[in-house]
Amino acid sequence: MKRVRISSNKFIFFVVIILLAIFAYVVIIILNNYHLNSQRQSNSENIQNIDYLTAVKAAEIIEISDSRKIVEVPVLMYHHIREYDVADDQIGTNLSVSANNFKEQLDYLKNNSYTTITFSDLIDFPVKKLPDKPVIITLDDGYSDAYENAFKLLKSNRQIAVFYIISSFIDNPEYLSKENMVEISDAGMEIASHTVTHRNLTKLAPEDLKKEIINSKIALEEIVGRKIISFCYPAGKYDQIVSKEVINAGYLTATTTQMAVSNTSEDKFLIPRLRITPSDSITSFANKINNY
Repeated sequence: MKRVRISSNKFIFFVVIILLAIFAYVVIIILNNYHLNSQRQSNSENIQNIDYLTAVKAAEIIEISDSRKIVEVPVLMYHHIREYDVADDQIGTNLSVSANNFKEQLDYLKNNSYTTITFSDLIDFPVKKLPDKPVIITLDDGYSDAYENAFKLLKSNRQIAVFYIISSFIDNPEYLSKENMVEISDAGMEIASHTVTHRNLTKLAPEDLKKEIINSKIALEEIVGRKIISFCYPAGKYDQIVSKEVINAGYLTATTTQMAVSNTSEDKFLIPRLRITPSDSITSFANKINNY
């Protein structure tokens, strides 16, 4: 039998190949360990970040919650914002506040640290903190001057309000249009229901009562694309049957015409308001809010 002889060159080649394989194996192990250590460090950092975010979130919850048991929230009632003084129309005259007076009242609120809010803010108390001096501005009936003389002033003053809309009056010449309502809603103000036809709800048959309350909500939601949570009893007329239907329809608040400063402990379906009249000077306006 012949003995196979390996040349020295071939031997050296095989040795080099083996050494390279060993070297590659060692490198792979080192890189794998490095990757695992990096991943552990990354996971540790992620856990720390999660803990940090959790702490921040908890701090935010503590900060935005309200420790006050009761907060006074004056709810101001307006109708027309316009120049109007007609002897033969005392009702229309009494429901009108001039744009100049309205602007003066808005400025008073801002300059005296009042913050305008909506009913969405009110019902979130105490989970979410209310401003130190909250106030809600409401405008009833959805007149066209509520857009020209109220909404634009509010927006320029960086304040907000609640607009109670009679749904069957929308797009009529003296009332807000759908486009107006969308713009008002998109600006962060609240669109709310004032029934379909503004009838005395306490005098209606059960089916008519439900239609006035429910159909107005549906119509307004379709226009603005947002949930309608607030309701206003026409002329302040209500009873237990009416209030129950408002609750059943899915509203979360309802306002009356009872004169008083509201607060967060009130029955949310019997919220009183302060009527602002054309004869209110800035002094009487301030007295209503602060001392009524």
